[in-house]
Amino acid sequence: MSNRQKQEEAESFYIKEFLQRMEIKSEHIERGEDPPDFYIVYKSNRIAVELTDYHSVRKSPRGHSWRAVEEERRKIRALFIKEKEQYPKLNDVLGCLYFRELEMPPAKEHGQFVTELLEFGISQCETLTKEVSWFRSFPSNYPLLNRYLKKIHLQKAGRWMPWNFNSSAWVGITEEELGKCVSKKLQTPRPVEVDENWLLVVSGNDISQQIGSTPCETFNGFAELHKCFDGSAFDKIFFFQYVWGRVLCWSPGKQWEEIKSAETGRGINPSAACSPW
Repeated sequence: MSNRQKQEEAESFYIKEFLQRMEIKSEHIERGEDPPDFYIVYKSNRIAVELTDYHSVRKSPRGHSWRAVEEERRKIRALFIKEKEQYPKLNDVLGCLYFRELEMPPAKEHGQFVTELLEFGISQCETLTKEVSWFRSFPSNYPLLNRYLKKIHLQKAGRWMPWNFNSSAWVGITEEELGKCVSKKLQTPRPVEVDENWLLVVSGNDISQQIGSTPCETFNGFAELHKCFDGSAFDKIFFFQYVWGRVLCWSPGKQWEEIKSAETGRGINPSAACSPW
């Protein structure tokens, strides 16, 4: 599947989730010509919907964007899952990795890092119990663990464990970040023959996309950005926090409103400070 196909698949998923959360039973939905990404028909109104992903533009202390850090994490995780098949003793071991300054090994070191991680886990396997064991330093034959990990905790889970990697980032949003996310979209002309024109900003699954419980007051403080909103062709701008099912809405002459409150999170803990295996 090409990157374009993956993007379109993700967009289709999020527009359906958004409509469901908003309890909008569209009479018709179709892909647009980009822009807009979609046309929906609701209560006989034809609505254009342009969709964009929100990502934090903050960087790690070493200058890497959170998005780049997460991409490295995904690649390491995929390699780890593949190589772990050779280490069945680790199936009932739960681990949690704490990276130094949230930096991931570069691509050329992925293989060695995963090998060191698996071998260290095996070396401790016989001594592990259901109580958490902390490791804050590693023998000299694990140079990459010493370089990239601040600490690890390991424990026996007593059952097969699906190892998972997550990463962490700053949780919140600034006017600059939201502005960079929507700046190009705000310049697009209004599609012809539509009753309404919407911009849908989606905060997805990645930690770099999380804004936590940022209140409407924070959004309403983005005075300069609101001037740009007023000058755009959009009738409504929505911010959809997919993980929490929360929806905020802006429209001309009005402030941001929370029109759908947060629900139980869907597997993401935006305050997490560690990287579970």
